[in-house]
Amino acid sequence: MNKTRSWVTMLGMASIFASPVLEAVAQPNTVTSTMNVTCKANTSVPKVVASFANQENARDLTILSFLSQYFSSPEALKNCENTAKTLQKLYTSGRANYLTNDKLNTQPVVCAVERRGIGCSHYSAQVLFTFNEKVNASQALYEMLGSDFKQPNPPDSRTVSRIYSDIKLSKKKKLIPFLPF
Repeated sequence: MNKTRSWVTMLGMASIFASPVLEAVAQPNTVTSTMNVTCKANTSVPKVVASFANQENARDLTILSFLSQYFSSPEALKNCENTAKTLQKLYTSGRANYLTNDKLNTQPVVCAVERRGIGCSHYSAQVLFTFNEKVNASQALYEMLGSDFKQPNPPDSRTVSRIYSDIKLSKKKKLIPFLPF
């Protein structure tokens, strides 16, 4: 009986100690109050940029550049504006975690997802834009990513079908390949 009582006591204590941690994890991302995602179209290449206005180290981070080898000028501008709006909404709700590439109905796409391992067909994914059917979406996404959001070497197109780029705007940025099973 003492063993049962001590086990129940430990479980109760664990839940008391864990509750502040769970509460902190469940709260929305506080970075969004000082961050604004916009499309900067004043250069030859439209860019989705995250701007930090109220922090000591105020700076802009380029998330994506809409390169001319993948989009016509009007298409690049439209995709940039739509992507910036969607990402701003996702950051505000704390759901902007990763960018990934996928194929939907044979169409290469880039989408925002909440966690690694899910694709653009997942119910929570937000498709941001599409490519021409002949485009290698993994390579294109890697080339379009800002330097703060990609690893030094491009993904191997022979072995990597999908990449995940961490866009949580934390200090550490990484690109994680997804290898099919």
